[in-house]
Amino acid sequence: MSRLADRRTQIMLLAAVAATGMGQTLVFAILPSLGRAAGIADVKVGLIISCSSLMFALASPVWGRSSEYLGRKPVLVIGLTGYAIGTALFATAFWFGIRGMLTGALLVTALIASRVLQASVMAATPPAAAAYMADTSEAATRTKAMGRIGAAHNLGTVIGPAVGGLIAGISLVAPLYLVAIVTALMALWVMRALPESPYILARGPNSTPFSLRDTLRTSFMAYTDRRLTDILLVGLMMFLAFAIVQQTLGFLFQDRLGMSPQQAAGGVGIAMMCAALASLLAQAVIVQRLGWAPEAILRLAVPLMGAGVLVLIWAPGQMMVTVSVILLGLGLGLGMPGVSSAASLRVGQDEQGAVAGLMSACPALGFIFGPVIGTGLYQIQPLWPYWLVVLLFIPLSFAVWRLGRVREEA
Repeated sequence: MSRLADRRTQIMLLAAVAATGMGQTLVFAILPSLGRAAGIADVKVGLIISCSSLMFALASPVWGRSSEYLGRKPVLVIGLTGYAIGTALFATAFWFGIRGMLTGALLVTALIASRVLQASVMAATPPAAAAYMADTSEAATRTKAMGRIGAAHNLGTVIGPAVGGLIAGISLVAPLYLVAIVTALMALWVMRALPESPYILARGPNSTPFSLRDTLRTSFMAYTDRRLTDILLVGLMMFLAFAIVQQTLGFLFQDRLGMSPQQAAGGVGIAMMCAALASLLAQAVIVQRLGWAPEAILRLAVPLMGAGVLVLIWAPGQMMVTVSVILLGLGLGLGMPGVSSAASLRVGQDEQGAVAGLMSACPALGFIFGPVIGTGLYQIQPLWPYWLVVLLFIPLSFAVWRLGRVREEA
């Protein structure tokens, strides 16, 4: 493959990741406002995210393992297509709910069902993209490669909340339909123009025939792989903390700052855009320039996230709330490639798809419990979710330092 062709391939791959990131963060930014506009209780809004996150966590390792058999490109196309269709269904359910044509338990059921179906297929995109990047990078540059994937995701998260905040002022469901269209176009582009991973092409047909039963068994067994459990724990804790903050942020804007649902959607959009910019800076500049080992990156990431939550507890206005979210985004932006590259370096070439699927499940694992815990505690006392996050970071700090010692001893 020529250098120009390789550059075009990377641009296309990263654009697909960016499209997914745009849609995910946009949904999180406007979901609290959508829920209240449709008359859904705050805790049920969290339940929607938790159910879809559970499905994403279950499906990600399966799709990652499947990419070893089916190829990276077909799995990418499946994921993008499922994302587009699922988002359109999710938006339509909310459209009926806001207009009172679908209410109560029926509305919540429709929203959960559409989001779960979406998650079961969209889970194919992140592990296939990460495995593709691992296929085309050396061990010495793995952290930088995963940083580029993270930077592409965060570029999408910059665009998503900014566009969503603007369009939400016209119609709260319009941003979701826009995401569906963009992702569908991206699926067509990848299908027509993205070459297959050079590792898959060089390997040829997998010597082991594809078996759904074996794929499911080995995918779920990966959660107990002793080589990866400590890395998985760190990723889970980081994303659980972020999920708790992110899912309660829209309510905080409305309650502490006295904003309307539309104003809160715009305010959250701005805050999340700034956080995504901070993550983009971390992954596109800081990680690329430092060239640190993944464990060293994590040692920096965890204190930054902790500082962000402490600022949020006492933040008196929109500016300081935004600053706290920026610190969270900066820390998570450093932590994501640290977790992914640390896991990738612990397995062989033939397991990159599987480990990419497992690490892609980390955000979903955090969002299984984070939204329900966050919204549930918020309804009791608005500061409790954030104090819980502070407590979570105490064992997380010890876990990160332990990772560093294990690496040094090895």
